[in-house]
Amino acid sequence: MTSPGHRDGLERLFAEQRAQREQWLRQLPAELRALLPLDATPIAQGLQQLADAVGIGERVRAAQRAGSQANSAVLHGRVFGRGAALPQETALAAFGDGARVREPLLLELAAAVDGGELRQEVAALLAAAPLPEPGAPLDQAQLTAALDAVFSAQRAALLHCAARLDAVLEE
Repeated sequence: MTSPGHRDGLERLFAEQRAQREQWLRQLPAELRALLPLDATPIAQGLQQLADAVGIGERVRAAQRAGSQANSAVLHGRVFGRGAALPQETALAAFGDGARVREPLLLELAAAVDGGELRQEVAALLAAAPLPEPGAPLDQAQLTAALDAVFSAQRAALLHCAARLDAVLEE
């Protein structure tokens, strides 16, 4: 009997993180829950797991760490102080910043898993839900919906890479 593959592992990770997030959100006041309409944690963790599996983990870890050091929420805290209220627009901008960091890393991961063809497939998945341009004339609900679509595309890209990695390892 073979052990569960990378895709199964990602599906499990996504489900566990979703359940933990729902439990955690129930404990927060409504005004904090409103600031956190999205969660990129499982995407970032899944990306890291697959990157480690194909030998580019350190590169991906460094890029994600560097990208998070200058996102909108971090910069807001540096300018206004850690105790300053974080506006919803800034929180959403930070989600977009993180997605922008992950996009080229997903393409790099795809190429590392199985070359240019998989990279093109992942690029097509990501292109189906493009990142809104910073400062795009979207209200908060529109921006949240657009970012949710981006996150869904990134999860789908990770699952696609994981399935391909499983197939490559079976060959």
